[in-house]
Amino acid sequence: MRPWNRRRTVPAVSAALLLTGTAVAVLLLTSPARPELDEDLLRAVAPVVHTDLPTNRKVVWPSQPGGRWFCAQRPVEIRRDGDDVRLGLIANCSMYVRRDAALVLSGGFSGGLVAVLTPGPDGYRVRDVEVPVDGAGNAESLKRMFSTAGYEEVRRSTGRTGLDPTPQARAAFGLPANAPVASR
Repeated sequence: MRPWNRRRTVPAVSAALLLTGTAVAVLLLTSPARPELDEDLLRAVAPVVHTDLPTNRKVVWPSQPGGRWFCAQRPVEIRRDGDDVRLGLIANCSMYVRRDAALVLSGGFSGGLVAVLTPGPDGYRVRDVEVPVDGAGNAESLKRMFSTAGYEEVRRSTGRTGLDPTPQARAAFGLPANAPVASR
């Protein structure tokens, strides 16, 4: 067995540690910061957006007879734009119809969107909802809608939101929490 050669080992270990430290620093410096969420402002606007989304024609389409839309959402970022407030969020909106003791899922939307709110004498109201284009232009439209950090959060969360409006629908239709859900 060869004896340990300190003159060769110490520089090699030092170089490896330097490279590892540099790589970690580059990752930390180039990763976007977490999106901003002003909790006080969020408390003021989130209920307004939650009420608006299930009826907003930019997000949902007309229900079939007996159907209702329900949305679950998670805020990503909130920014002021002059007097307006831009709430970027991930939403999962689905239309349900009650059939006997079950729900039938009839369609839906899931993804990033931005609700633009304007203040008024009675509080905030949704003035507009920005929805990204489908298909090839989706990523570019999301980049225009969100800050860099917000876009990265939406991109990471796509398909993994964990947002489910089904419990709201069951409660609204007077069904038990374990009522089955079928797809149309």
